[in-house]
Amino acid sequence: MSMAYRISTLGCKVNQQESETLSARFEALGFAPARKGEPADVCVINSCTVTSTADSKTRQRIRQVRAANPEALVCVIGCLPEVAREAVEAMPEVDLAIGSLDKERTVEIIMEARTGIPLGLSQRGDKPMRNSRLRASRLPARAEGTRVRAARLRVDQRTRAMIKVCDGCDRFCSYCIVPYARGPVRSRSEGDVVAEAKGLLEAGYKELVLTGVNLALYGRDITKKEPSLLCSLVQQVCAIKTNEEYRVRLGSLEPTAISAEEALRIAGIRGVCPQFHLSLQSGCEKTLINMGRSYSPDGFAEIVRRLRSVDPLFSITTDVIVGFPGESDGDFEESLEFVRGIGFARVHVFKFSKRPGTRAADMRGQVPEAVKSERSRRMIETGEKSAARFLDMNTGVSRRTLIFGPDKSGRKIRGLTDNGIDILLPADPAHYAPNSFTDFTL
Repeated sequence: MSMAYRISTLGCKVNQQESETLSARFEALGFAPARKGEPADVCVINSCTVTSTADSKTRQRIRQVRAANPEALVCVIGCLPEVAREAVEAMPEVDLAIGSLDKERTVEIIMEARTGIPLGLSQRGDKPMRNSRLRASRLPARAEGTRVRAARLRVDQRTRAMIKVCDGCDRFCSYCIVPYARGPVRSRSEGDVVAEAKGLLEAGYKELVLTGVNLALYGRDITKKEPSLLCSLVQQVCAIKTNEEYRVRLGSLEPTAISAEEALRIAGIRGVCPQFHLSLQSGCEKTLINMGRSYSPDGFAEIVRRLRSVDPLFSITTDVIVGFPGESDGDFEESLEFVRGIGFARVHVFKFSKRPGTRAADMRGQVPEAVKSERSRRMIETGEKSAARFLDMNTGVSRRTLIFGPDKSGRKIRGLTDNGIDILLPADPAHYAPNSFTDFTL
């Protein structure tokens, strides 16, 4: 009987893709996904530590997983144990803690438990397995000579697949823990990414999502110069010969790492979806400087202007932080007005959260929590109005739409336009076949 595993994922899309990679590796070695409602033998929590709220959610999830799986080996991986390993290991619910730089070896480390010897965690020291419940005899035998390919994110009935092209970041914005949690930029080769993309297309996927911790930095660890190799990579992925229509969507792009010219070149590649997530963080120049962001509001607006010269309904989504240290009422109003003027399709709002070890944690002018909450409320409201205006602008316009399949109710069919609008269609398979494209007027 095979061992049952369960993976619980928090945080970003990169974490989602990495969890799918772990699933593929578990199954290649003889494990099986735990059935719903049944306990697992091995539980992995892929953690997030981007904010203090994310920390709390990860710890809460760890406790929930242990309660639901009392006899399992519970392994916490990723960003939280990378920056706070001792604290994670001190939790009584946790058996193993594996940081971001070792998480690719998660399955191998767990497999080593069958020997009963300390588990090797890269070059940074060994940690004995604390959980004696998982016996060697219950683990499946190691698959000799097995090479696990890059994982496919199996969602939407083989319609969309994520491809992680790079990891890490070297920007060190004053508020951000990610460079410490993820390490420096590390890029896959163009040939490796294109080969994976080709395999996904041959398997029937119609949309490929290129993702990375800081996608705009792709290849700069290889070339050691600007610009990055991202434009070249996107061109190659979009040029794969296939008899079926497909499209390419990009994950989050950092204005700190991409110029208006490069963004325009990428947006102009045939097959690229007219939707970019550009992380603004603030529309106030003073705050951007304090954040360590290497662009101005005017520079950000120029990127948007160039993109909308390609398509007036080019979808721009973003992240905004409110209550950054030193942000005055006037600074916040400046940021709010900038967000109003851009016309974002979606705005993710975050209250500033202190991250120990970052410069912003010790900055003067920390904003009271009540003030942050009020600014968050107003920014969210502005973002919602902006999203509604964007939808209104798309009304009556025909957009190329990828059909996913039935929604949870079974009465509607889900779809996604090229510029990122989720739609629900009448459940008519004759007109809206799953995993197909159609021109749909919103």
